[in-house]
Amino acid sequence: MLDQLHRIDGTSRNMGLLVTLVASTFSVQAQEGLPIPGVLPPVIVRGIPPAEGALPDVQGPYLYQGKKTSVVLPEGLPVVANNNYREPFSLLPGLLISEMATPGHVNLNYRGVGDPHESEFLLTLQDGIPIASDWLGYSTAYYTPPLESVQRVELIRGGSALLYGPQPGPVLNYVTASPGAANSWEIDTRHLAGSWGLYSTYTRLAGTLAQVDYAASLHHRQADGFRDNADFSVDQGQARLRLPLRPGWQFTVDLYGYSAEAGEPGRLTLAQYRTDREQTVRPFDRLFVERYVPSLTLQGQISEQTEVTVKGWAGHQDRLSRRQNAAGTFMNIDQQIFDFVGLDGRFRHGWGSDRADHQFTGGVVFYAADSPRSRERVPGLGTSVHGQPRFDLDRHSLYGAVFAENRFQWGAWGIIPAVRVELMETAVQENFNQEVNRGLQEETFRAAVPLVGLGVTWDWHTSHRWYVNASQGYRPPRYDDLVNPTSNAQRPPSDLEEGRTLTLETGLRGSIRPWLTYDSSIFWLDYDNVIENRDLGGGNFERSNSGRAHHYGWETSVEVQPLAAWADGRGPEMDARWGRWTWFGSLALLDAEFVDGANEGRTPAYAPHFILKTGFIAQWRDRFKLALTGSYVDAMYWQDNNQSGAVGLARIPDFTVWDLSAEWMLYRNHVQLLAGIQNLFDREYFSRVRSDGIEPMPGRSFYAGLRIRWF
Repeated sequence: MLDQLHRIDGTSRNMGLLVTLVASTFSVQAQEGLPIPGVLPPVIVRGIPPAEGALPDVQGPYLYQGKKTSVVLPEGLPVVANNNYREPFSLLPGLLISEMATPGHVNLNYRGVGDPHESEFLLTLQDGIPIASDWLGYSTAYYTPPLESVQRVELIRGGSALLYGPQPGPVLNYVTASPGAANSWEIDTRHLAGSWGLYSTYTRLAGTLAQVDYAASLHHRQADGFRDNADFSVDQGQARLRLPLRPGWQFTVDLYGYSAEAGEPGRLTLAQYRTDREQTVRPFDRLFVERYVPSLTLQGQISEQTEVTVKGWAGHQDRLSRRQNAAGTFMNIDQQIFDFVGLDGRFRHGWGSDRADHQFTGGVVFYAADSPRSRERVPGLGTSVHGQPRFDLDRHSLYGAVFAENRFQWGAWGIIPAVRVELMETAVQENFNQEVNRGLQEETFRAAVPLVGLGVTWDWHTSHRWYVNASQGYRPPRYDDLVNPTSNAQRPPSDLEEGRTLTLETGLRGSIRPWLTYDSSIFWLDYDNVIENRDLGGGNFERSNSGRAHHYGWETSVEVQPLAAWADGRGPEMDARWGRWTWFGSLALLDAEFVDGANEGRTPAYAPHFILKTGFIAQWRDRFKLALTGSYVDAMYWQDNNQSGAVGLARIPDFTVWDLSAEWMLYRNHVQLLAGIQNLFDREYFSRVRSDGIEPMPGRSFYAGLRIRWF
């Protein structure tokens, strides 16, 4: 996989960013499912929801009260080209993006917990369905939906494991657009062209016929890349039907499809990077991914107080890579297939009295996956994807959970206890293996994991909330922790357990004025049973739970609308005359350290001391929209032992990246001009390093195109 790399110019250390005013509000009309803070008065200027708001306290069968949440509405920004996650995620405080030059999926971590590679320490969802390759044994995300299809992005911190399931990081949920439309049909098509041969198109047909809502979309994206063998091609499709049943009930059918091919030009040592950051050292490496997932959802109200949601899904993913060995004498063809099925059923029941408003939620989750893995070898370098078999493994995972959560609400006080019990099994069996000279291995991991949590909220003013959350989470062992088919030295684990986290957080959020909102919290996280290598002597090791780390810090975000502030004192006509302007910003401070294990006293990888995000969004009479967004990330280690390794670099330098995008309505509400500049100031930087080198990121690039709508 491509990882991201980035070198920072000394001027990027400019700390002047810290004095930037921070605040933001998107200009998006309220729509069905739009998140609005639960008990706070709407932080809205003329019906405009906050750009960085929070999920409602109760939404469907979900309880979000007592958890820190953030929401991004991509429609509030000009169209984001090529899934540039820097732009929308600049509105998610503390979320670290380890960028990839070749798109297809995104690398994320949060508060320094875990390597961001393929976002495997976060639970990533699309419409509430996990998009990890294998939820337990191989929790990497090789797919994210095109941002053009996303209605909102939800980030749920403490209590996320109790709400959705395993991973020590938060939940990131991409909610795609609803199928309903005001007309029997609407067509929205976008076409963009840009630097390095970029061409991107997204077309969506949606409407309502005979009370049946429907939507279908197709997305294609391709480019040559800024290095040889950095080309890519991505295709994604989605279809949805929402059928009304009896009053209060509906049935939804979804189908998601994805196919991608990308070149991998190779990572560079520090010496190679300094010589020529655009050189290609692996001209034949490629990655191929296909993924197909149908899902069925039944939603309805049993009574005025009780509603139910049952979601079932199945899927198939095929990941194939062709990569040369370090010496360049042969190519390895690795294939991992994932066939999976899942069921999530939950309900919510309101109860209480005239003086109390209590809500109970509960449910069950079942999941099973079959994940065979194999390798073939081709002598020499070339483009073949077939060779001589080297190893073959059978892998599977089974998972079930039962959970319950209750909100006790008495006036301004809310108390939300939660409990979840998880049962799991992961197993690996080597059928044959010519990559090693040890015996074949077969390992099974089984565990029952109880989790508890508690949230407390106090609305000490109609516009301000104090919240506290204490919750547990965990990290299941991966398949490679049980059996590593490429290692002679790794022995079967003798006492492996899941990693466990405990997060404590307290903060304030609210609205000082309708045009000024804030959310500020402090947190402490204990990550125990960190899985790392235990030296067995004789050059052998096993995977064990010997590590432990503490992460603590402060995270704050502010949004301000200066014209609304002016109108507050001078008259509301200023907003209509000059449009809507927003400044936003967030600062995340972090201190993390291993307190036990092989890396005791060292700093965890990808745990920068601070991340600053800020920007400006302006809209004038629905005719013109402009966004300038930027992120500053402090220097950080790229591996837990804080060593430079063969790369020749111990820490990723700090970096700043800015992006500029705009939309201009050319003809009524039918034709828009889209344009943007990514990496506006042409910084040379990288934000991703692995044991085999640095991944350079491209310099300044441009794109332009049209958006056409018929209805």
